[in-house]
Amino acid sequence: MLRLKKPEWTILVGLLFLSLIPCVGGVIRLIELHGGPEIMPHNPRVRSTPTPVVIHLIGSIPYCVIGILQFLPTLRNAYPVWHRRSGRILIVLGLLSAVSGLWMTHFYEFPKELQGPLLYWGRIFVGIGMIVSIALGLSAVLKKKISEHKKWMLRAYALGQGAGTQVFIALPWILTVGEPAGLTRDILMTLAWVINLFAVQLAIRRSRIADHPANRRLHQKTLVS
Repeated sequence: MLRLKKPEWTILVGLLFLSLIPCVGGVIRLIELHGGPEIMPHNPRVRSTPTPVVIHLIGSIPYCVIGILQFLPTLRNAYPVWHRRSGRILIVLGLLSAVSGLWMTHFYEFPKELQGPLLYWGRIFVGIGMIVSIALGLSAVLKKKISEHKKWMLRAYALGQGAGTQVFIALPWILTVGEPAGLTRDILMTLAWVINLFAVQLAIRRSRIADHPANRRLHQKTLVS
């Protein structure tokens, strides 16, 4: 029976929890757009041009949920064929999410209180960053540079998970101050991607240190002794 290690359970549960609210909200929005009852707040942009939103949600929801499994070494090592095949699907899903996000950012007309210059350029950076990271990750794995492949795919995933972090950043503000708007909202939303990228870079740095030959030898000596 396949058993995940404790750190892997932490990753799995943590990222599922992070994905929960945006993914549930996205599923509800999809149901609404296909004739279901209106539960989410009314959004005239979505109602007038729903196709980019549908594409974005179809790409983002499975990308965030299935993508978690790609970062669990036990599953990766036990099912390498599944890892490769699902990875190809996730590349397409990630690109759909990024491209549709860029389209909505640039072509939807947002009130200033919902998207100012900071958030606009933040979203542009995130969309382009995801596309570039996925492309570099794909290029790396084709060249058998597995370590580089992991790093770029982690960065792409961190950018794609911005909505989950935004919920947990904005929620305390909403409960204590009220609904953020204008520059405050821009800062809170943008901060989520900064936090995600910082966390990933920290994880990559720790992994690089742990994989250093001197540290591996020290770990092996510790196990032997």
